[in-house]
Amino acid sequence: MKKFIPILAYHSLDPQRFSGKLAIPPELFRRQMSFLKKKGFCVVGLEACAESGWKEPLWDRQAAITLDDGYVDNYERAFPVLKEMGFAAAFFVTPAEIGQEGFMTWDMVREMAATPGIEIGSHTLYHKPLADIPEKEAWESIVASKKNLEDKLGREVKAISYPSGSFNEKILEMARGAGYRYGCAASHVHDRKWEGDRFLLRRIKISSSSGSDLAFSLRLSGFYHSFGRP
Repeated sequence: MKKFIPILAYHSLDPQRFSGKLAIPPELFRRQMSFLKKKGFCVVGLEACAESGWKEPLWDRQAAITLDDGYVDNYERAFPVLKEMGFAAAFFVTPAEIGQEGFMTWDMVREMAATPGIEIGSHTLYHKPLADIPEKEAWESIVASKKNLEDKLGREVKAISYPSGSFNEKILEMARGAGYRYGCAASHVHDRKWEGDRFLLRRIKISSSSGSDLAFSLRLSGFYHSFGRP
């Protein structure tokens, strides 16, 4: 019997800037990373999740960490904790927003990309829901983002995260055609036909409702997707 590898999806660590529940305090992020360490979780990269079909044996304890949107608080608050813990993680950034107010700079992204275990992935060029825009625009955003990041970072960009979790079969075909190796979906991918698809690695949103150790443990159980939406 196997269970899902919990792929945790974080966004901002600055609740003062963002009032929505997806922004969590930096002290909660540290506490959750310490929880993973204390409980003996092996924090793996997305490539390992893709290779395994994002499933693991019942008694294994793996987890993966992702952060979307490229906010400067990801660099200032999350990145130091991940380095301290020695954890792998994937940061999904939008090239058009890098260097803008409230977002990471290219120097920050380069520093993270050069850190063992840290992966930089594409969040497309303009952070528009891909299934809701013209196909030509979606294709250009998918391709240009990958090329832009690779040119700036000097390394292959393997992963894509679909803004707002927006995708359809054509978008998945585009991601494959653009040369990505795997992609991250949102938590709402329930259709069993996508199970194990390396371009729809299903994640678990971490928000203010994940604050207690019990709530976090439930999300790490490997069976959380069976309980419905976060």
